[in-house]
Amino acid sequence: MVAQQSANWSQTEAFSRMESILQKKPNIVGVISGNDTMALGTEAALKAAGKTNVIVVGFDGSGYTRDSIINKGNIKATVLQPGWAQAQMAVKQADYYLKNGKVQKGEKQLMECVLIDESNASQLKTATTASAASAPAAFLACLTPSG
Repeated sequence: MVAQQSANWSQTEAFSRMESILQKKPNIVGVISGNDTMALGTEAALKAAGKTNVIVVGFDGSGYTRDSIINKGNIKATVLQPGWAQAQMAVKQADYYLKNGKVQKGEKQLMECVLIDESNASQLKTATTASAASAPAAFLACLTPSG
């Protein structure tokens, strides 16, 4: 790893941080962002610097990163978390705690996620209606079966 910086989940900060990193390390080959918003800021900075061959990976499964993947931008992948499964786990664990007065599982728990890349990005559907925009983000994106 040649650099690690916080961009505080901000697209604007990610843009600035990427500009600074590129000044010191112009030959980077990839960037992993903690969320898609920062991936978009990173991609914009790379585009402004003419760096079209640097691979960017985000985390959220947003429609914006899906579009970048489909349009062959710098963002090559994003990770979609199963928010619906996380919500179910949280409710079950809260119920257990309320009934038993103790936690059932440790604080850190692993869940399988879905890698979104060029092989399946076109299947990622995100809500665009006003009513869907007010729904919890965990329920705004899902993969649809192909065919």
